[in-house]
Amino acid sequence: MRPMRTIALATLLLAFVFVACDGDDGGAIEQSTTGLSLIDLRYDGGALRVEVAATPDDRAHGLAGRAALAEDTGMLFDLGESRVPGFWMKGMLIPIDMIWIDETKTITGIAFDVQPQPGVPDAELRRYSPETPVRYVLEVNAGASLSLGLEAGDRVEFTLPQ
Repeated sequence: MRPMRTIALATLLLAFVFVACDGDDGGAIEQSTTGLSLIDLRYDGGALRVEVAATPDDRAHGLAGRAALAEDTGMLFDLGESRVPGFWMKGMLIPIDMIWIDETKTITGIAFDVQPQPGVPDAELRRYSPETPVRYVLEVNAGASLSLGLEAGDRVEFTLPQ
């Protein structure tokens, strides 16, 4: 009876590993401590581990309330379609760079060193938008886009979770 339990447990664990793997690049799709999916976003020269904000609630909350963002990490907002979004710093505690990315995964622009605005009423918070429609927005620590060498025209690669 014990060998059957061991085989059943091993089969269950193996099935879990296969379900947790992303078939496109062989990497496991993990979840962050906030419950968002984690993926690798690759660029010429390296990679970032990013959380994916894909639902309206996830996008609305974003990085608000976080006291820090680890180096080589960020948050990728999947807007679901190409458009000119408006982003603000509501509830933000840390400065960030906002990297605008189109549907071809090409960086179209960057809002550098965007600062939090504590105590400013929502109606008076500054809005940030790209000049052209984008499908994705990547938020990283302020200054990270420069230190990583990211600029308009660069391509990034990533596979979104299903």
